[in-house]
Amino acid sequence: MIIDGFHIPSVETLTPAGLVILLVLLFYFQKVVPIGRVRDEQKTTEYWRDAAEKKQATIDKQAETIHVLAEGVGKTVEKVMSTIQEKAGVDK
Repeated sequence: MIIDGFHIPSVETLTPAGLVILLVLLFYFQKVVPIGRVRDEQKTTEYWRDAAEKKQATIDKQAETIHVLAEGVGKTVEKVMSTIQEKAGVDK
């Protein structure tokens, strides 16, 4: 049996000390990860996912607001220019 390049003759022939050494080596080479570390990584991932979703929602709302404001400015400019042309007596 080979675990990550370590040749293990047989699991039955391992002594308790050998099993402890094997477990320590697996922890050292990060092939076995403590559940606490996994949960911490899951919390971190969830935090950043939520932050990205909030940021995207803010960007979408800003884009919508800018679009509405740009349309309003365009209509206002059109009205102002029409009024100026009318007052000046220029035909459209």
